[in-house]
Amino acid sequence: MLTAARLQRRRAFRRAALTLAGLLPFLAVAFSVSPARALTRQEAIVVVKLITALSPEFGKLAYDEAAADDWFEADAESDNRITRAGFTRESWRIALGATVTGYVACMPEAEFRAMLTTIRLRAENRGTLDGAQRRAMLELVDEVTVRLEAMRIEGHDHAEIVRPLASRLRRVMVD
Repeated sequence: MLTAARLQRRRAFRRAALTLAGLLPFLAVAFSVSPARALTRQEAIVVVKLITALSPEFGKLAYDEAAADDWFEADAESDNRITRAGFTRESWRIALGATVTGYVACMPEAEFRAMLTTIRLRAENRGTLDGAQRRAMLELVDEVTVRLEAMRIEGHDHAEIVRPLASRLRRVMVD
C-alpha cells in the first residue's frame, strides 16, 4: 500500500517528467483494452464524472500504465468514489483505458496531427538540452507518437461513445 506522501511524490515526479518533456499529460503507454469487454456509454460517463470530481484532489490525469492503479489506490485512501461507483480495480483500469483511447481516437485528424507537431517542436526547441539529451528527447517523442497512433487505432471502437464527452475530458487531461 502506498503512503499518501509516497503517492504524492510519485504523482509529482510523473507530472514533472511530463512537463519537462513538454508532453501533454495523457501521452504515454496505453492499456490493453480487452476487445471482449466493450466500453458502455454509461461507464464512459461515470469515468469522466469521476476524473472530473477527483482531479482537484489528484491533479490532471497523467495517463500511463500506472495511472489507473494510482488513482484507484489514492481514492481508496480517500472517499472510495471509484469503488462506490461500481468499479473494481480491474474494471476501472479497463474503463479508464477505453475512455482515454476513445478520446484520442475521436480527436479530429488535424487536431491530432497538430498535437504531434507541437510535441515535436517543443522537444526540438528545448534550449536547455545538450545534443545527447535532445536526441534522447526526440527518441522519446518518436515513441510517444507511435503509442498515440496505436491508442488512436485501439480506441476506434470507443470513439463514438466518448465523442460527446471529449470537451469535458480535454479540460481534465490537457493543459
